[in-house]
Amino acid sequence: MIPLLEKIKSSFVYMDGAMGTLLQRRGLGSGELPELWNISHPEIVRGIHAEYLRAGSDIISTNTFGANRIKFPSNYREIIIAGVNLARSAANEFGQDRYVAFDMGPLGKMLEPFGDLPFEEAVSVFADSVKAARDAGADLILIETMNDCYETK
Repeated sequence: MIPLLEKIKSSFVYMDGAMGTLLQRRGLGSGELPELWNISHPEIVRGIHAEYLRAGSDIISTNTFGANRIKFPSNYREIIIAGVNLARSAANEFGQDRYVAFDMGPLGKMLEPFGDLPFEEAVSVFADSVKAARDAGADLILIETMNDCYETK
């Protein structure tokens, strides 16, 4: 596989789009946690990845936006690993030079002093999620939809 930084230097790189809205079209109900579909409906999640790859995406993002140990204390690693594996499986089907981005969103809690989450704990939660994604084989990290600059830091 061409390293992503080399590919970016020599050509355009296309990334997938929304996962949540496509899951909703396929039956994700109001109040359901989309990340759990990595385990309960893996064929649907993998199918969405395949659709984006068929449409020309070079990078597909995992269905892990809210997967962290705050939101999923007992099984965040399982959810992340399943999400990376589903994306990797689809990417491998489409040949070389397809990349898997670990999708990481906000923690869902406010950091101190405006909330009750210490900065160091937030760093630890993000680090655990990134380690799980790395161990599962993600190629890069997509940090998205952060509203708090302090949390993004």
